[in-house]
Amino acid sequence: MKILKVSLKDNPYPIFIGQKSLHRVAPFIRKHNLGNFALIITTEKIHSLYKKIISKTFSGIKHKVVTVIDGERAKSKEWFFKVISEAIKADSLDRRMIIVCLGGGVVGDLGGFLAAVYKRGTPCIQIPTTLLAQIDSSIGGKTAIDVDEAKNILGAFHQPRAVFIDPDFLATLSEREFRQGMAEAIKYGIIKDKDFFHFLMDNSQKVKNLNSKSILRLITTCASIKADIVSKDEREKKGLRTILNFGHTFGHALESYLGYGKISHGEAVGLGMYYAAQLSFVLGKCSKGAVQELAQALKLFSLPIGLKFDPQAVYNSLIYDKKFISGTVRMVLLKRMGRVEVVSGISRVIIQKTLRGFGGGQC
Repeated sequence: MKILKVSLKDNPYPIFIGQKSLHRVAPFIRKHNLGNFALIITTEKIHSLYKKIISKTFSGIKHKVVTVIDGERAKSKEWFFKVISEAIKADSLDRRMIIVCLGGGVVGDLGGFLAAVYKRGTPCIQIPTTLLAQIDSSIGGKTAIDVDEAKNILGAFHQPRAVFIDPDFLATLSEREFRQGMAEAIKYGIIKDKDFFHFLMDNSQKVKNLNSKSILRLITTCASIKADIVSKDEREKKGLRTILNFGHTFGHALESYLGYGKISHGEAVGLGMYYAAQLSFVLGKCSKGAVQELAQALKLFSLPIGLKFDPQAVYNSLIYDKKFISGTVRMVLLKRMGRVEVVSGISRVIIQKTLRGFGGGQC
């Protein structure tokens, strides 16, 4: 069992990584007096696959399971208020509620946002079941839901009290869901650890085959990087945490433009990283070789590097992005493998020109 620490001043918390980490959930809740009733938010699919495990994990704690639909659509305001309604029905004077987010990034965002606003803050824990959630979204306290105009535009910071990561959940992931996580894994190599980036390239088949040693290294490396960055810059005020958004500015705009669910978040992030790399090259920030190396990594894990879209429509989605500050275009750009930088004041003309080239299939 590997235990990492998110070392925050006001709310430090552990990340438990390893098989059978769920055995620690109920004892942890009791030891830290986090509540006597668990509202477990999950999806219909996960509940059907792991119903017995969920019951066993929470056998000593009164609980209620609330299921939402699979996919990004669950992060809508409609589903958000459905979950709030279930929380109100389950609540009572003699119950101290803890919210459990058991699922992928969508469940973590939805349940985490509920925990952030319900009674002005309710304790929550994250039990991520997808690769993307295990290495990225379950750590750091960013929670949000979507509206039609923009992804994650309604959100709050609300740190979990603990994260429990069991790699065994990955055995039931579809190939597409696994690819989503690999986009984020590649991101971590690009922004912070070139050796890890090359490890993924050199061991792609082992990773895809869920080799236990390779997967454990993957999860631990990414979670360690995320925990370290969040510990130093919890609310993105120092600019350190911003590098985690590499690929996300364009990726989120693409998701909004296409309609949530038409492209997976990981596929959008992969395309976003490739676009950011091409923009970096145009601006003289990185070499052509770095762009080609990123493309090779994306191809190794069957992530797309080209897509036709309406450049103006995607640009219109970009301007809603919360990473555009006071009308200034700000993006995370590539310098070299293992190193990125946050660049402000990028010319809108350059943004639009590179979007036209990228959307025209020139990849």
